[in-house]
Amino acid sequence: MKKTLLFISLFCLSLYASAQAPVKITFESDAVGSAGGATAVWSAGSVDVVANTYTTGNPSAKALHVLNTGYLGVYFGNIPLPAGAETMYSKIKVKYLIIGGTDKDYPLLEIFSAPNNYTMGDPEKFGEVPWAGLWGTAEIGVWKTVEFAFANVTKAVPAGNLILKLSKSNTEYLIDDVELVPSVAPAPVITLADFEANTISDVLPMRRWTPTDASAKVEANPTVASEKSVHILATNWNSALKLNIALPTGKTIADYETLSFDIYLNNIDGTDNVWKNIEVYVDDVKKIDKQSPGVANAWEAKSYSLEGITSANSLVMDIGLNTNKGNYYLDNIKITEKASTGISPSAVNPLFVYSASNAFVLNQQVDTYELYNVQGSRISAGRNASSINTTNLGNGIYILKASIGNDKFVTKLLK
Repeated sequence: MKKTLLFISLFCLSLYASAQAPVKITFESDAVGSAGGATAVWSAGSVDVVANTYTTGNPSAKALHVLNTGYLGVYFGNIPLPAGAETMYSKIKVKYLIIGGTDKDYPLLEIFSAPNNYTMGDPEKFGEVPWAGLWGTAEIGVWKTVEFAFANVTKAVPAGNLILKLSKSNTEYLIDDVELVPSVAPAPVITLADFEANTISDVLPMRRWTPTDASAKVEANPTVASEKSVHILATNWNSALKLNIALPTGKTIADYETLSFDIYLNNIDGTDNVWKNIEVYVDDVKKIDKQSPGVANAWEAKSYSLEGITSANSLVMDIGLNTNKGNYYLDNIKITEKASTGISPSAVNPLFVYSASNAFVLNQQVDTYELYNVQGSRISAGRNASSINTTNLGNGIYILKASIGNDKFVTKLLK
């Protein structure tokens, strides 16, 4: 029981990691004349890897050649799609180049996830790209990048392998760089100050030359009286609101990509707020100095890159408008963490396995492998393998553990 639970846990972890890993098939490591892991569905033509002689717009040395003689679909045995792939990937990208044919203009690209290389119907179809996303009149010998956004799926993606069907009756073309782009996790946003927890008339610290040069006081929002913001008055240059910041444990300002805030220029007689520079200091060093035309008597959202700025876990940030006649409000001061796919470096070139008639075929050679049944018993092992003979194995579920260098992989296989 312990063995079985261990492998189930490892298997679930593997599915989660692999499902979100970027996948890009380039055919560069495939032999010319091979199928490159692809199959012509229903034998309505042929597929083979060829040297790419059309290098303008695509410097790849090789590409997949497709001769379509009857609405051929191309099944990619090396591009598995897990059930619910639309929640794991943002889009499919692929490059096409038309060589010739009698039916090549205004195409439709249909997209399927199929359990095998001979099934391609409505239950497997989950999306399409109309001709406007491909081309109208075909340009011979010109690479086109085509994208399908998973946000446009017509149904939940079923488990299977990718099929791309260029719905034309007679077309010769090349395919290259077939890519599954993972969804980017929403970047966490930290609110440094929105002043709602403050009391009206609270006096806040300022960066200033002398105590009389500037002031910052919490007041009612000038447009929404039930909310609060900080009102800044400045009579000397380089004055700014001072924020003492303690970031989450282990984080520094280098882990964040943008600083954003709202600013309201209170343009009345005696003020000089417009066409002034927004200044941001980190630990008393000016890091941002950008001119802002300004919008009078209205809230305006500002956003600035934090690229290249460093700090400790705790820091002091000063934000202000560089003017000696300043009268303005600040609110909703936030920093946004750098976006991450959540993918570890070992997942960038994931291991994919598909079942052939008498073998499990791997998309790359592994240094070592061990194959287990679901009861946790090891049934085979090997080294330097790109396929595993399954002639003597019964139909069912198996667990593969493999290593490539320092990277470890665990995945479920079905025969």
